[in-house]
Amino acid sequence: MSFGSRRLLRPSWIISHIFVLALLVSTVNLGFWQLRRLEERKSNNAQIMETTSRESVSVNDLYLHDKDSYQNYVPVRAKGTFDENREVYLINRSRDAVPGVEVINSFALETDPVSHVVVNRGYLPYKIFNDGKSELWKPPSKMLELEGYIMLAFSDGKLRGNEINRIDIDLLSAEWGVPLLPVYLQQNQQTMNDWPAQIKPPELTEGSHFSYAVQWFIFTLIGLIGYPLVLRRVIADDRLVA
Repeated sequence: MSFGSRRLLRPSWIISHIFVLALLVSTVNLGFWQLRRLEERKSNNAQIMETTSRESVSVNDLYLHDKDSYQNYVPVRAKGTFDENREVYLINRSRDAVPGVEVINSFALETDPVSHVVVNRGYLPYKIFNDGKSELWKPPSKMLELEGYIMLAFSDGKLRGNEINRIDIDLLSAEWGVPLLPVYLQQNQQTMNDWPAQIKPPELTEGSHFSYAVQWFIFTLIGLIGYPLVLRRVIADDRLVA
């Protein structure tokens, strides 16, 4: 065994070998993790496409089903009236990189007894919201039939004044003093006013997972080729010195 080869078995170099090996294993795993994320994204997109293509059903008909059957983006109809006095604003929203809020109202369904459902009416930029001219986004007072999607609610929401950080049904029910359906409706039609703006449908893209996977595999390839070249250079230099 040459002096250069023996040098590569010293503790300092063994630590270097272990570090490079761990780095290569990590980059390979990260590459495959991104590929798994890509497959999950494709599966999720396919599910959303299948769900949104269904024929819409009445919110009340849907409510009769088992709660475990609820899922996002089920097309629904809801006939009733908005309650402009039960209104909050979902903060930290954006649209085309413009920050704003989304307008959340209670909607009294035309049922006996009356049931209430939370409706996300749409997006409002901060420039409009901060002007305080609420008549610009005041909901229609007449009876109307909404179209939208069922969305699963969140928990652990925080309400400060009329601003909420997530749609928490239990929190809103306690604040408004009415029982609410356990899901909310995301309106997908523009009503009488220009504001709030209709929420855009979800972007069913594959994201950057594939390109990220390729990058991690390139890093792995660089390590597999580059590190042996470094070791060869060390051995060659030691031979010259010897």
